[in-house]
Amino acid sequence: MNAPPRIRKAILLRGMALLATAALAHLLTVWAVPRVAMYVVMNGREARAMDMRNHAAFVPPVTARSRTVVMPSPDLLYAVCVFDVSQGAVHVKANPQLPTYWSIALYAANSDNFFTLNDRQAAGKPVDLWLLPADSGSNRRPLPPGAQAIVPPSRAGFLVLRVLAGDYEAEKTVLEPARRTLSCQPA
Repeated sequence: MNAPPRIRKAILLRGMALLATAALAHLLTVWAVPRVAMYVVMNGREARAMDMRNHAAFVPPVTARSRTVVMPSPDLLYAVCVFDVSQGAVHVKANPQLPTYWSIALYAANSDNFFTLNDRQAAGKPVDLWLLPADSGSNRRPLPPGAQAIVPPSRAGFLVLRVLAGDYEAEKTVLEPARRTLSCQPA
């Protein structure tokens, strides 16, 4: 193409502006989408209805119509909690005592999974987690024996307890009490 230099320069500048705009849009999307999604999960209508801020909430068993939990599995029972350490520590306890799989996962406000514990790792011991504010270092009281201190990367986040339920109706007398051992409350 033998375009005059002025036109080539205009095309180059427009191309660079387009690339810069695309890069900025991509970065904003990558940064914003996880944060907006977690904000909705932690503060949306269902979260308010289940009153799960620093309280455990027990999601009904998953059916084909369920969408309370993103991409729910019908083989799992869920218990959830939105934790907020802005006012101080949050104490998380559970003691499922199940012979099958269960796990606890903690997610930051940007959807990053920063902690996971499962039945094998717990080895039959009760779960005793203390979620602590980042600034609690020097004035932190000693934790009970067996307790684990965790400093979340954000002041608020989301906890999910998952319990394997092969046949919920046949096993619910064992599964429901196990998942309801989850406690999530200000310390």
